Amino acid sequence: MSDTHTTLTIDQNGVRLDKRLSQQFSYSRSFFEHLFARDAITIDGKKAKKSTKTKIGDIVEIASLDRFVDGGILDEAPAIDLPVYHETEDYLVLYKPKWVLSHPNSIRDVGQPSVVGFLYHRYKDLPSIGTFVRAGLIHRLDRETDGLMLAAKTEEGMAYFKSLFQAKSDAETIDAKEAIPLKKYYRALCDITEQGKEFLQSLWVAPWQGGVPTKWEGVHIIDADVIPHTPYPVVKRGITKILSIQEQPHTTHHVPRAMIHLEILTGRTHQIRYHLSSVGLPIVGDYLYHDGYREDDENLQLTAYGIRFVDIKNQEVDIFLPL
Repeated sequence: MSDTHTTLTIDQNGVRLDKRLSQQFSYSRSFFEHLFARDAITIDGKKAKKSTKTKIGDIVEIASLDRFVDGGILDEAPAIDLPVYHETEDYLVLYKPKWVLSHPNSIRDVGQPSVVGFLYHRYKDLPSIGTFVRAGLIHRLDRETDGLMLAAKTEEGMAYFKSLFQAKSDAETIDAKEAIPLKKYYRALCDITEQGKEFLQSLWVAPWQGGVPTKWEGVHIIDADVIPHTPYPVVKRGITKILSIQEQPHTTHHVPRAMIHLEILTGRTHQIRYHLSSVGLPIVGDYLYHDGYREDDENLQLTAYGIRFVDIKNQEVDIFLPL
């Protein structure tokens, strides 16, 4: 395989080109779809389509396949700057703003601002939990969620933190999950629906008295399956721990609101959004799980505000965003 292009001489008639390429190079057809969209594949010097039927003797050229496979395409990622709150030789803790991707979901997304793009331009070669589009990432946040993220700089750091996340995932009981020295904290501004009022009444008595905000502190565990609104949902058990609920003064919106602080003991897709909606406390700005969502609402009001762990050098690390 050369540095500039890869050449394949077709030896079959009547096969879709994307299928033939995926057979030859062991990459998915969806992977090659992005290359077709970038005009990176030609037949006999002319732009090819994924649906093109092959003919014996066709000369197929793929421009810079190495670049798409090994991560050089991340040169196209915007060189954004992100705040770094803590850094060692093995890892760093950074802040991801809303609307910045954790990682490109595909080659098509490489040109959008992402944490991986930031890491690539700042550190170049980083270990990956999967493909190059996840280089340095140990976990992720939804694009609409802002907050603290942990990234690895060395293979040792990646292996260590991956083992922590895996141990937390594998632990079967809540106590066992709690014992893993890794904790992630979130805060969410939620609308209080009629169902939510009933839920809150089960936690404390008469939370609304004379319009004066009241606060509940304690521990309430939501231990229930998460069914994410995604194209191919995978149902998994999710465990969310509610730590405090503070009613918020409101003047411009029509329903009462509460600021809720949480800790997650599992990391399922849309876990917090799904769990809070299921008890009648949908997050403000959540277009997927809030039945009362309006297009003029605020952005999703969910922030990963704290992370606590024991690092690879056995040091206890606590990092929290200002309230």
